[in-house]
Amino acid sequence: MLKKIFDVSFVLFVLPIWLPLIILIIALSLIFNGKPIFFIQSRGGYKNKKIDLIKFRTFDSQKKINAYSNILRYFKLDELPQFINVLKGDISLVGPRPLHYEYKKFYKKKHLKRFQVMPGITGWSQIKSDNDTSWLKKFDLDLWYVSNQSFYLDLKIILLTIKKILLSIFKKNKKSSPIKKFNGSN
Repeated sequence: MLKKIFDVSFVLFVLPIWLPLIILIIALSLIFNGKPIFFIQSRGGYKNKKIDLIKFRTFDSQKKINAYSNILRYFKLDELPQFINVLKGDISLVGPRPLHYEYKKFYKKKHLKRFQVMPGITGWSQIKSDNDTSWLKKFDLDLWYVSNQSFYLDLKIILLTIKKILLSIFKKNKKSSPIKKFNGSN
């Protein structure tokens, strides 16, 4: 319950701060990517219940990722609409990332443990891995989080996420590499 109160309070506190950026992203998305602005995708939520995750759409009408969309992805700005998912109670700020619902058929029995906690916008796996890390390693990091979760760890993950995003500003290569689809063995 404390986690839910913290999540909602945090979102309500930061939303007015982020609102000008969100409005700018909406305007630029209309210019560079057109309608619809949002991308809704079915993901596996708490207890593997299907949820609809909301993101800014990061491909244009030809299904291509342009330079603008690449910036949104690189700085994780496409994730901002997930604050709505937090307010709805679909996800938390911190937890294992909700993955494509179609991956459900590939999980090994031990991986199902990741559904014992609310999924999150960010998580232990997100700060300890990158797009080149194998899915199985990411799942191991998720399982470590499930076994060690605490309010303190969640605060640490939020701070490390902010640090990781800020440090990414100074990286030379600002191109977002695509994540390979999970196939059950990668």
